[in-house]
Amino acid sequence: MLSLPAVIVPFLTQLHWLPIAIFTVTYVLIAVESGRGSHLDRTAAAFCGAVAMVLTGVVSLDGAYRAVSWDTIIFLLGIMILVAHFQISHFFDWIAVHVAALARTRFQLLVLLIFTAGILSAFFVNDTICLIFTPIVLAITDRLRLPKLPYLVALATSSNIGSVMSVTGNPQNALVGVTAHFTFLDFLAHLAPVAFVGLLLDVAILAIFFRRQLADAAPLEGHPETIPVALDKSLLINCGIAAALVLVLWTMNFSFPLAAAAVGAFMLIIGRVKSESIHHRINWELLLFFASLFVVMQGFENSGAVTYLIHFFEPGLNGGVISQLFAVSGTMLVLSNLVSNVPAVLLMKPVVASLPHSHFVWLAVASTSTLAGNATPISSVANLIVLQMAARKTKITFGEFVRVGIVVTIVTTLAAIAILALEARLFPHP
Repeated sequence: MLSLPAVIVPFLTQLHWLPIAIFTVTYVLIAVESGRGSHLDRTAAAFCGAVAMVLTGVVSLDGAYRAVSWDTIIFLLGIMILVAHFQISHFFDWIAVHVAALARTRFQLLVLLIFTAGILSAFFVNDTICLIFTPIVLAITDRLRLPKLPYLVALATSSNIGSVMSVTGNPQNALVGVTAHFTFLDFLAHLAPVAFVGLLLDVAILAIFFRRQLADAAPLEGHPETIPVALDKSLLINCGIAAALVLVLWTMNFSFPLAAAAVGAFMLIIGRVKSESIHHRINWELLLFFASLFVVMQGFENSGAVTYLIHFFEPGLNGGVISQLFAVSGTMLVLSNLVSNVPAVLLMKPVVASLPHSHFVWLAVASTSTLAGNATPISSVANLIVLQMAARKTKITFGEFVRVGIVVTIVTTLAAIAILALEARLFPHP
């Protein structure tokens, strides 16, 4: 009769299996989601898992309150209020239309789209950019009679890649920035090179995969600039003032959540937009999803499984900073596609906190968890937004996306590891 290895037996006997069972069921439901076998979406599944952790006594009610990172929740809420005002001013629509008007060929349009969506995603959240840009891309490709697939894939992949560079780019970056106490400029300085190199690689990879659709070098005909965009200049000026203010506060090392909340409140006052319009544009589901996940992960930590995970990854994590970057990036690449990027970051949080080179490892966690979102259509919310909004005009199959997405993910992740390894050599951090 075979016996389990001696190192695993103590682990199995010391584990609390109830929270592990709740954790497993919760993440199966998150992975399945509604429309694919369950009537629960991600947020509902996470909320039910959090309630189960409290009802079963795994996490006390007070412990659940303490488990939630309110700094992260407040930070996201403040940024959402600011972004909502930008949306109402039609700033993103105006940018998309005028950038498209600059393109003279199909390839130029692809390049302009990738860099515009990527850079805007770094400061206005990738999901928001995909939400705003998808109908614009569909309208422009219709008007210019262009194939939609290359440009929709470009929008999804570039928004994920570009969001790497800033704490405001995506929820997992916000979580890392608040947890690891990065300054805004420190985060930007380290990961901007990763994002820009990633966007260049995205251009090259998509140009290869879609070379037939992009081969026509004839000048584009049509006038995308004639798509009506009613830009609210007065509101946009106020948004610009608020955005500049929050950047100044962050560069002066003010608290991320406090500065975001203060500027969000400031914008509600000077924006003169009905509060109801702002409330409808805030992603309350994402905030509930985050809060619920914090509780679920606290219960999972209480099970003892996280301690075992630290021991399991120890061989790859006990080396130098280069070894740790590869080990953590590989782990995040897999975890982000199994349980999504935000849960993956929460799962790795206690692991990274125990490492001697946690500064650069946290950067690897942020970049890899984001870049992993390009692997499949369901690897990131940004991908789902693009595909779902485009479904009425064109159908992008799972295989069509994956054959490009996997290559983009692997190549950009390897580039990210190489850049962070070089930075760690040139600018060692205590």
